[in-house]
Amino acid sequence: MSDHPHTYYVRTARRFRKRRYLLVRRILPATILEYLKVYYAILMAKNRFCNDSQCPSSLSLGGDAGLDAVLEWIRPEVSRLVGFDLAPTFSYTRQYAKGEVLARHRDRAACEISVTVSIQIPKGAGPSVVHLKPPNFNETKVEMFEGDACVYAGTEVEHWRERFRIGGYIQLFLHFVAKHSPNYPKLMFDGRECLGADFERQRKQTLKKA
Repeated sequence: MSDHPHTYYVRTARRFRKRRYLLVRRILPATILEYLKVYYAILMAKNRFCNDSQCPSSLSLGGDAGLDAVLEWIRPEVSRLVGFDLAPTFSYTRQYAKGEVLARHRDRAACEISVTVSIQIPKGAGPSVVHLKPPNFNETKVEMFEGDACVYAGTEVEHWRERFRIGGYIQLFLHFVAKHSPNYPKLMFDGRECLGADFERQRKQTLKKA
């Protein structure tokens, strides 16, 4: 996936340990990014998206098999960037609506290490912006263009998005736990039997066994 030298990962791991986030330019190769845009169009046509309570005006989707594949595909690179081995939990994606706001928050335990990737920016619009408040550092903002990502410690770093002036920004969220964490392996796949398993179907199967 990457042709970066070892020294690059030494630097990124050191920065992540200190600041608890990284801006990674072009984490997705152009071919993968273009494929995902086609895949998102298919998901939209099939009406696979729903609304969640966090951003009720926007379209969201969690645990999709195709996007979970990206989660697993990118895992080795993210492990190298942060300097320790990761296990996948789940993918999530959102197309933000005009006027939407993502409230300031930290993530739950299944999102120890989170990656937000800019998939699509509306034509003529500016970069995708996420605001961060890392522990012991001032608030900052990260600007992403298509294919760029912000890697951050989701349970430690407060993050939010200000009101969108235009709709259509698509972000892909990829979540992991550290293999040295107490949450591994119990939160691997976020309670599902495997990557790609539907959250709702898993819940119903669990209830049947109870």
